[in-house]
Amino acid sequence: MPHTNHDLPLPVAELNAVNKVFVTGGGHELKVLENIDLAVRPGELLALLGQSGSGKSTILRCLTGLVEPSSGRVLRNGKPLDGVNPDASIVFQTFALYPWLTVEQNVAVGLMSRTMDRAEKQAAVDRAIEMIGLGNYHAAYPRELSGGMRQRFCMARALVSQPKMLCLDEAFSALDVLTAENLRQELISLWRSPSSGLSSIFMVTHNIEEAVEMANRIVVLFPRPGRIGLVLENNLPYPRDSRDPEFQRLVSIIHETITTLNLPDLPPETAIAGQPISRGRSRMESIPLVPVGQILGLLSMMHDTPELTNIYDISDEIGKEFGETISIVKAAEILDFIETPKQEVRFTELGKKFVSADRKGRHAIFSEQVYKLRLFHIIIALLKEYEEVEEAKIIKDIASALPYDNPEKTFQTMIAWGRYAGLMDFNPKTRMVFVPEEVDASEEARLV
Repeated sequence: MPHTNHDLPLPVAELNAVNKVFVTGGGHELKVLENIDLAVRPGELLALLGQSGSGKSTILRCLTGLVEPSSGRVLRNGKPLDGVNPDASIVFQTFALYPWLTVEQNVAVGLMSRTMDRAEKQAAVDRAIEMIGLGNYHAAYPRELSGGMRQRFCMARALVSQPKMLCLDEAFSALDVLTAENLRQELISLWRSPSSGLSSIFMVTHNIEEAVEMANRIVVLFPRPGRIGLVLENNLPYPRDSRDPEFQRLVSIIHETITTLNLPDLPPETAIAGQPISRGRSRMESIPLVPVGQILGLLSMMHDTPELTNIYDISDEIGKEFGETISIVKAAEILDFIETPKQEVRFTELGKKFVSADRKGRHAIFSEQVYKLRLFHIIIALLKEYEEVEEAKIIKDIASALPYDNPEKTFQTMIAWGRYAGLMDFNPKTRMVFVPEEVDASEEARLV
């Protein structure tokens, strides 16, 4: 429900019980947001964290009026939002500047919806460019600028209309580490400066340290479907020191929340007739949308660097954002190659056997593990009856089994894993799945 306490300032933007369903390219409904209640308060810097695909950017687009929710309400200053929120501006991950315009002209694009005379527009553009510290580059073209400078001008374009809420959609992720850090600090200074006129910042990020460094409130979105999980107040004074114990405590809480959610410690596996059952067989479990090569790369790195067992250290080593690392680790765990007690990542005996095997042996082990996953039996069962199966039929069955996953992307990942396993192949021309001829006798026997 909207705020009714008149002593509290109304939120700049607010979502009430918002649900969002998208229709995929194959015509299947995919629920990406569920019962989202989220308010951006005046004067706050709110960070929204979550894995790729959890719905972070969809929330941003709902708040700003770029996307209409399937149900629920979007409010602006306590009243229903109609169309695009005029109080909000967005800076995206990509440097979205028009290459044929000077940076001054690019910044002026942010005033297209405003009724202003030429002098007023010029003054507003000059002020925005000065705010981001690039006053000598009015006549430059985007191609003449570094990535960091281009992103500064994207921010100037977002700020030129003097929005009450600046929205950042992974705005620092395409920058190098030092440039991103400098720009973060400058944006914090700008937000804290009364002369800037900027009230609130809503930032979408996958970078936990970035959220703790910048935000005074942090919300963690849980995936499939996206829903509000953890909410943390961050009262650390600015400028913040990453070595501060409270800084590290907040980072640790968020890390642990995301890790426990995605890599829960499981009880000992049950056995039937003395044979252990794969974790993936106990229920219909989705698979991370991870290429086989990334799974193999993780296992190879762990084999070559046995002292690397902490999941945070692994994430740093492979250079992936934490959510991506979690997905790769989970994929290897689903295949029973590793186990993840607490924050540790360790080989299982099968995982050790896999990395020590030759190419043929690896394919055979991978095939055995994929065959155990219940999700793959959607395809395997059909291939027992028919020589070829239509892609559309399989995607429809995946959508029924996993209503909160993208069935087309899941299908693509299953085909990639199935190919490496030698269990199945796909003809993109006929859109048919089939059993490859080169499958060996033992695999053929399992499929017939």
